[in-house]
Amino acid sequence: MAFIEYNPTRGGLRPNSAKLTKTHLILSPDMQEKLGESTVAIAYDPEEKTIRLKPVETGGLKLTDGKLQSKGFTKHFGINTRGLFNAEWDENDKVIFIKVNRATT
Repeated sequence: MAFIEYNPTRGGLRPNSAKLTKTHLILSPDMQEKLGESTVAIAYDPEEKTIRLKPVETGGLKLTDGKLQSKGFTKHFGINTRGLFNAEWDENDKVIFIKVNRATT
């Protein structure tokens, strides 16, 4: 017999992606690994409609199993877009950029 092993991914997230729900920002496993910290500072650029995640040692939000509680953040900035987005790792600044202007499929 030939068995094919099932390896589930977190929420069906493909590499280099992030998912924004009503209450959480969920990172793909590869993005979580690149951050390397369990605490991140989150910021938003309203003109570019881009979220920035930066690892910090103190302060910020706790990253738990690749998830950030983001309900207050999205409400504060009026971000109503939900779905799956491309995430880009900037090696120079050691940050993740997530453009939330349009969800990907």
